Amino acid sequence: MSVQEKTQWDAGQFFSTLAYFGEIPFVGSFRWLQQWLGQSQTYAGMDLANMKRKVGLVTSLPAPELSSLLADLRQRLPQTEVSVLKDAQQLMSTDSVVIAGTADVSELLSNITEALGSKLDDEASEFVRCQIFDFTSAECDLSAWGALDDVVMGGVSQGRIFMAAEPRHAVFAGNVSTNNSGGFSSVRTQNFEPPFDLSGWLGLRLRVKGDGQRYKFILRNSAGWDSPAYIYGFDTVADSWIWVNVPFAELVPTFRAKSVPNADPFDPAKTVSLQLMLSKFEYDRQLNPRFSPGAFSLAIEHISAYRPRQGEPLIVIAEPDESVRAQQQAALQSATLRYQWVERGERNLTDVIAQSLT
Repeated sequence: MSVQEKTQWDAGQFFSTLAYFGEIPFVGSFRWLQQWLGQSQTYAGMDLANMKRKVGLVTSLPAPELSSLLADLRQRLPQTEVSVLKDAQQLMSTDSVVIAGTADVSELLSNITEALGSKLDDEASEFVRCQIFDFTSAECDLSAWGALDDVVMGGVSQGRIFMAAEPRHAVFAGNVSTNNSGGFSSVRTQNFEPPFDLSGWLGLRLRVKGDGQRYKFILRNSAGWDSPAYIYGFDTVADSWIWVNVPFAELVPTFRAKSVPNADPFDPAKTVSLQLMLSKFEYDRQLNPRFSPGAFSLAIEHISAYRPRQGEPLIVIAEPDESVRAQQQAALQSATLRYQWVERGERNLTDVIAQSLT
């Protein structure tokens, strides 16, 4: 029977959900038993607290000079991670790109504009991202994610998450039914042990393509399955890729779909689980204004943490050679990215770069 035709509660789906998450509603967790029997995998979060400022260096200096320059900069700037930028995609997680030497500035600016502009929108000049789930990568799988639908409450909705190819991305899709007092479908991660520590980050940033409906992104600070949830609702644009910011400061604390105004704010240092949901309701029995029962689909490319950039996105070191300087300046005239022009003069390149970064 297809998802669209399903009208009766599915006991098999119910017990499959309990087994995946290792929980019995209103009773408690048996994950410890699953782990003891070797039937459950643990997923570790990342410690992103107090991440060093990242600086990418682009230059055509000979290898010995480049090696010496990197060593000097790392000694001068111990709180900054300085490395050679090898891939334009690294730009999204780099605070500043330093162009020094006689590299082809026009080509570099084109790559920078593409990576930080067209793919990440205008906010790219102000924010950096750190990937949590990069569903476009062949190394990313969905083993931490499982379906959690209204079957746990007697409903008949069905959802799942799967990988789509060409181009590669994840898809949360299924059918939501309001039969049997139901009305939601979701996918949720198992608890991260230890949790993600996202201290110092403003929130999470999603790259999604939806069907015009309003979805929820849900985070939790505690490991209990039926635990307080912090919710952020977002609208999608049918058949269009968009970026969605989920600021930690704007998450609404709820418990069993009821808001808890006096609850503690979300603590990014203890990000235990993530969840995506399509629901008939927002919270406090308010209806989702863009909900439509039936088939749904939400494609996801990235889930990342984001924070303000520390410094200028682009720093260009002026070269003594007049022809190179002219080339740099001509390329910068059409640049859409905020930049800083630094005169080199007779000063040592290490001194120039270190001074521009402090």
